[in-house]
Formats: sequence, C-alpha cells, structure tokens
Amino acid sequence: MNRRSREVAETPQGSLIPTAPQPPDDLWRKTVKVLHSVPRGHSLTLVQRKIANAWMKHAIENPRGRDGWWQMPIVKLRQETGFASTNTVHLKEAAKALMRIIFEFDVFAPSERRTDEWQAQVLFHAVAISNGYIRWQISDNIYRELQRPEVYALINMSVMRRFTTTAALQLWEFCVRFENIGVTRRLRWEELRDAVLDGADKASFSEWKVLRKRALVPAIAEINARSDHEIEMLEFRDGRRVAEVQFRVWPKKQGTKVPMEAERLVERIVRLGVPAIEAKRMAGLYPVPRLHAALRYTELRQTDTEQAPLESPAAYFRRALELGWGYAGDISTPAAPDPARFAVVDAAGAPDENDVASSRRRELARGHYDKLPSAEKEALRQRYNAQQHLANLRVKARVTKITEVAFMNWLAKELWGDGPQEALL
Repeated sequence: MNRRSREVAETPQGSLIPTAPQPPDDLWRKTVKVLHSVPRGHSLTLVQRKIANAWMKHAIENPRGRDGWWQMPIVKLRQETGFASTNTVHLKEAAKALMRIIFEFDVFAPSERRTDEWQAQVLFHAVAISNGYIRWQISDNIYRELQRPEVYALINMSVMRRFTTTAALQLWEFCVRFENIGVTRRLRWEELRDAVLDGADKASFSEWKVLRKRALVPAIAEINARSDHEIEMLEFRDGRRVAEVQFRVWPKKQGTKVPMEAERLVERIVRLGVPAIEAKRMAGLYPVPRLHAALRYTELRQTDTEQAPLESPAAYFRRALELGWGYAGDISTPAAPDPARFAVVDAAGAPDENDVASSRRRELARGHYDKLPSAEKEALRQRYNAQQHLANLRVKARVTKITEVAFMNWLAKELWGDGPQEALL
C-alpha cells in the first residue's frame, strides 16, 4: 500500500475531505489499581506507557465493537501519544509488546483488599494491526474498574505527551494521585524503585545515591519544567542512611514567568536541589550571566575530586549566587536581565561574547588548539559534542560563529577552569 493509500485508509469513513481538528478532551480518570501496577518480567518503555494510557482513555470514552475489540486509527494514536515520526514501525512494535506484559495490580493496597483475579494479569490480552487501524482487547474485570474507579488520578494527556523520559512520566503519575492531599505516602527507597519506577534496573540502581542522582533528580527537574505541577522530594534518614522518601506535590501557580533567556538555566538549577518555584524566582530576579556564573561555579565544585563532596549543592548555589562567585559584573543589587546585552547564552556555557576577559580566554584557547595534532583536535571536538545537547551548537563540517564561541569557551574551561583571568597571563 502506497503512502497516499495509507492516508486514505487511516481517514475515518465519511470524512475524506479534511476538517479542522477539534481540541481533544485530554483529562481522564486513571484507576489506582492500574496506576499502582507493576509490570513483571519487562519494564515498560516511555512509548508503551503513553500507548497504554491512550488505549485506556479511548476505552473509557468509546464503546467496543460487536466483536469485543476497540479500534483507533494509527494516525490518531500518534497524535494521542505525541509520536511525531511518520515511521510507525516502532509504534506498532511497542503496541504489540504490551500484549506480552503481565501486570501485578494495586501493589500498594493492603493485602486484605486484594483479590486473586487482580494479582497478576495481562492488561491488553489481544492486539491487532490492519488497514491503518490498531485494535485491542481489555479483560472484562479490568474494564469494569476503568469505567467506575473508586480511587483515581486525574491524568492530563497533553502533559503526558511532553515527557521525554520514562522516569518522569512514572513519577508524575504517582504524585498527581496525591495532589489533593499535597504529599505522597512515605516509601522505602527500594519500594520506590521497584514499585513506582518498575524496578528501574536494580543492578544499576542498587544504591540510593545512584538512583537519586541518575533517575530521580533528572525526573523531578523534567516534571517541574514540563508539567502543570511542582514536586519536591523529602528524604528521611535512619542514622546516616536514607531509609524512606516522600514527595510534596502542588499545582503550579498560573502566571509564573521566567525570562526567555533564563529558561534553559532553570532546569539545571532545579537539578541541584533548588525547588522549582525558587529557581524561577531567581531567574526573574538575577541577570542571566550572574545565574550562569553561579551555576558553573557550583557544578565545577561538584566535580572537584580533590575536595570533600558537597553536602547540599542547592545551599552552595544559593551562596554562590548571593555573593557573586565566578561573576565579573556588579553584584551590589540584583537586576532584571538585559536581553539586548546578553543575547548569546547557550546551555554549554557561552557567556557574553563582548566580555573582554572571556574574549581573551578564547584567544588563548584558540592558540592552544591550533598547535595540537589532528587526532587530538578530533578527540576534543567529540568530547565537546557529547556534552552539548543543543544540536545547532555542535561542531560540524561548517562551523558558525556562535558554535566557535561556545566551543572555545568550553575548551578554556577544560584547560583552566573558571579561575580569574590574571592566572592565565
């Protein structure tokens, strides 16, 4: 079937003339029996979780066919899940894989509230794909619970589509269940890993500090940056060891504005442990170069293996920002950012190009770089590209001026750190 034929096949009958898309009702009630379920044997990917949510929402809102199947055009499934690619092979494979995953349902329920039929079951026991449509079946007892949940979380599909990591989506769904209470239940951190994060690769996350750094902190930063909620992690210690964790959750206040040039820095500040609301307040209060300098100063201190690890990176960052550590400008009074002056700020750390000290550092870095053999130059370019998450600032065959500035700033930091300019002369 050619591409045009597929498009016709995926168009609902009686609607061959394109019509203006209607905004979907993105809110639906997800029962906690599914929300607090754990796949056994396999962890769900981000795409699989989004597909499962789309199918359950569709099943709640639409009757199944006479043959007992629900169906949806694949093009609509792409829209519901935010799957931007037109290559649906991955989407289809992820959907078919859901049929092979067994869930243990309502894992946080007291033992007396459980029934045998809910302990382990396939959520979608049949899946089929044909003629531009995807079809699925849901077990009757699970479907009854989907229709009339006693306890549920209100899931917003438009928010779900924004997430780019599985951990962020899992943690967000868990937390919004407790939105009205304002705080989640306390869990042993191992229970959080196994029940909320689907096991989250037990071999890699066998220690709390690794799970916290590699999974939870980035997930919280993504939730606070992309969703309509703010969450904050609370740690409870047994002696020196973190034994339990809990999350505070609340809806964002409408109208919170962050200067456009500071948006990229807010997520990095949150990763240090600063609450998102406070990070946004900082972004509105301090100029971008000062925020950036404090971030770089704190991040450099975190990676300094010759000193003791920071007990609280958030507190260190607040102090660095307040006292202007690493910042060459006037620190007497915080001021709003000046977009006209600080137009070139990138995620890898490019300060204002007109800054004399930075210009001198780039000149020295360029002199060092030009003397290196080709193999070492290529190694440096690869290292820079690996840490630069903005594609337009990576070094390619044709190097733009802004890319060169960002690369030389990075190289200067690699060579001399963030020390004062006098140390280079």
